[in-house]
Amino acid sequence: MSPRMQTKLLRFLNDGTFRRVGEEHEVHVDVRVICATQKNLQELVSRGEFREDLFYRLNVLTLSIPPLREHARDIQPLTEMFVSRYADEQGGAAPSISPQLAGYLSRYSWPGNVRQLKNTLYRAMAQLEGDELRPKDIILPEQAEHELPMDDNLEGSLDDITGRYERAVLVRLYSHYPSTRKLAKRLGVSHTAIANKLREYGLNKKGAGEDEAG
Repeated sequence: MSPRMQTKLLRFLNDGTFRRVGEEHEVHVDVRVICATQKNLQELVSRGEFREDLFYRLNVLTLSIPPLREHARDIQPLTEMFVSRYADEQGGAAPSISPQLAGYLSRYSWPGNVRQLKNTLYRAMAQLEGDELRPKDIILPEQAEHELPMDDNLEGSLDDITGRYERAVLVRLYSHYPSTRKLAKRLGVSHTAIANKLREYGLNKKGAGEDEAG
């Protein structure tokens, strides 16, 4: 939001009036303002990019919604809901969901959050041949390795920092190589080394063995 627009919004919040384009008189309204952002406004305030007075004027009641990757336990019920909803919309029977699908979906980072999950499932349902939804029916966008998120958290020792990055690499690639043997081959290390790393970072989810057997 530009500085000029911030000033206009603050003025509106303070006196409840605005002027329509092309008109000279002001209009008074009594409304509630609900705002949403993916930015860290406190950080923008500290950098002088967002007005502090506007921030405190807006920050009356805050609801923080974590990204989908931080509450992976919700992926399974969301999947069931979206599959059922799509079937109802199309007037057909909902396919069964394979046991391996939940683990496969939970290993993906879902940068587009719930909306991406919904669209991914709808696309899979539209192209589904058969009565069971499986990992092979799900098309997830390839994410280049150079796009791996390296956050600004540089606290701790070098081992701490590289450990966080190593975990991010494994999380990202594990969604594309759900078999630990395939993942080990992709990274050029032994299967044992990968299994140990996944266990170390808490990524060795139930169902990985089923993927390997397939």
